[in-house]
Amino acid sequence: MNANVINELKSGLSAAYINGSSAANLAYKPAFVSNNPEEGKKVISSVEDELLRCEEFQISVAFITMGGVTPLLQTLKELEEKGVKGQILTTNYLNFSEPRALEKLNGLKNITLKMYDVEAAGNGFHTKGYIFKKEVISRYCSTGFLQYFAVSCGVDFLLLYKGNALF
Repeated sequence: MNANVINELKSGLSAAYINGSSAANLAYKPAFVSNNPEEGKKVISSVEDELLRCEEFQISVAFITMGGVTPLLQTLKELEEKGVKGQILTTNYLNFSEPRALEKLNGLKNITLKMYDVEAAGNGFHTKGYIFKKEVISRYCSTGFLQYFAVSCGVDFLLLYKGNALF
């Protein structure tokens, strides 16, 4: 990583976490995205916005339910029509994912759906993250799952990092 990118990253992290009034390139400044019913904000809206602007996406969540998939179905179908490729990784952790939700996602031609078998592996796999590839890559680290409560009304948040050289 070159010195300029490291300095941009340091400035962005400093502006986000230490001194909010300091100048920073927005492409390197993390943002906090959360459900806030009073302001009408939902995590799922940010995910949907990123999906609509991306060239490719990757999602890794421990659980997938119809409540999490249904609000995104129209957007995912639009991406299918545009040929935007996606990869989704989930798990059978606690057998919480709903088969019908997995079938909906697996029915989309542009999405590769994979399941990590925690029982066969003998260890947990409880990831939550989103990567949206475009000119400037967006990455979300999440506390939630692809289920309605987590992305619409529960206490959930995403930490957004933008920039091609962060990871």
